[in-house]
Amino acid sequence: MLYIVATPIGNLGDMSPRAVETLKGVDLIAAEDTRHTVRLLNHFDIHTPMTSLHEHNEPLKGQALVGRMVTEGIHVALVTDAGTPAVSDPGAVFVHLAAQAGIEVLAVPGPSAAVAALSVSGFDAKSFTFYGFPARKESELLRQLKEMKGRSELAILHESPLRVRKLMSAVLEALGDIPVSLSCDLSKLHELTLRGSASQVLARLMDNEKAEKGEYVLVMDLGGLEPEREEHGEEIAPEARLLHRLLRGEDLRAASAALIAGGERKNAVYAASLRLKRLFSGEETLKL
Repeated sequence: MLYIVATPIGNLGDMSPRAVETLKGVDLIAAEDTRHTVRLLNHFDIHTPMTSLHEHNEPLKGQALVGRMVTEGIHVALVTDAGTPAVSDPGAVFVHLAAQAGIEVLAVPGPSAAVAALSVSGFDAKSFTFYGFPARKESELLRQLKEMKGRSELAILHESPLRVRKLMSAVLEALGDIPVSLSCDLSKLHELTLRGSASQVLARLMDNEKAEKGEYVLVMDLGGLEPEREEHGEEIAPEARLLHRLLRGEDLRAASAALIAGGERKNAVYAASLRLKRLFSGEETLKL
């Protein structure tokens, strides 16, 4: 059996009795950082042996652990430094390998920084998209943020304290002054959530000398933002763009849908598709 055990993200009081019981009952604990996890185990008087499993050794170590679980019948619990394993943390590869080998995988749910930040954001969380940590390079970060337009009502990002100001500046540039909620030190003594427009939150970060401490979770309200339009060096008629896609092997319906998803007006695409149909039937000469 493989247990995926969520651990506190700051407050040890959030450790569930079931999580403690599970960690005491398994044969081995696979931890992201054994030096970090040993403090948790000592606090709850847990003496189960540990082994390290992190992003750099997960494929090989995971395969070795699965081998032991199959041949020796041992039960293993997976933990990360904080929160739920395999969610923006190591563990997904190990889970996949175990499931492929026919090992039962069970969740021991608990703290999650993304869900905690969403719950205090004040946004209507009927649906959301979790993106984890964003790109570090500025050009890739801006592209990633722009691509979020029209994909989800709410978007959630993790960010380190050293890059949170850079992230908020990029949000302003790529998405405008949208409503956001930025949480830091969730469940800890100095938990803080900043709510407001992106510019207001950035201004408060700039004024805070202690902003470069603690991990951040950003929740962005993207409702009402239009999908990012396809960029072109010059204005190109929708007929030409449809024809280009047809020559690549797409049918007219798929090509039309792609243009609309890229930000082209639906009526303009519909009119262009009718003109192409007339062109193909010989009823019209098309000037592109």
